[in-house]
Amino acid sequence: MSKKTKFSTRMLAGVGIFSALAAVVSFLTSFLKVGFLSLDAGDIVIVIASFIYGPVSGAIVSLISALASFLYSGTGFWGFLMDFASSAAFVFVASFIYSRKRNFKSAIIGIGVSVITTTAIMMPLNILITPIYTGASTGYVISLIPVLLLPFNFAKTLFNGAVSLIIYKPLVRAMRAARLAPPSKAKDSDPQKPKDRRPTVMALVLGALAIAVAVTVLILINTLTDYHFKVEELTALCPAYLV
Repeated sequence: MSKKTKFSTRMLAGVGIFSALAAVVSFLTSFLKVGFLSLDAGDIVIVIASFIYGPVSGAIVSLISALASFLYSGTGFWGFLMDFASSAAFVFVASFIYSRKRNFKSAIIGIGVSVITTTAIMMPLNILITPIYTGASTGYVISLIPVLLLPFNFAKTLFNGAVSLIIYKPLVRAMRAARLAPPSKAKDSDPQKPKDRRPTVMALVLGALAIAVAVTVLILINTLTDYHFKVEELTALCPAYLV
């Protein structure tokens, strides 16, 4: 068997594992809600897959996970489209930047840019698509952006990105030991050299700070946002999550 075939088989196995895991995590966390919005943590798994196998593989895992959500969420085609767009944009941007130079700084930049980009992309998509499959007016959806949709999308992507940053290195080391991930391409990856633990410590510190910010934003949304403005009506029209 050629080296290329071995890598392809390993990659396919890894993508399959991550796809199944992302679908399970998405299902389990879809019950965690802020108002009528679901805090889907499946993107954590998909970001890690895309960091290991590349942006295209991440997009494939996003598609499979969105299809699985489509089967149990009841949101239909438009819900599937929103789910896939959010996940694919998030992981593709982050992994594309990381793939240019695979180091800690690049991972930080990739996740940071991805949080901002995905949050921005989801605003016009909510305006265009949410009224179609919920029956809510465009004006009403626009009124939700500053008080709910924008802060929620920011907090959700920040939380998922932060957790991904914390667990990526330990997980990828375990996968390399199990031959499910390709070996490191870093120049200082000599196993005889002592490992520099600073990136791991920085990932923990920055990740913890980002998680604290995300959780604070979610708490503020839940406590300060006036949910009396037609939320019951919108939930009746679309009982599952909107983003």
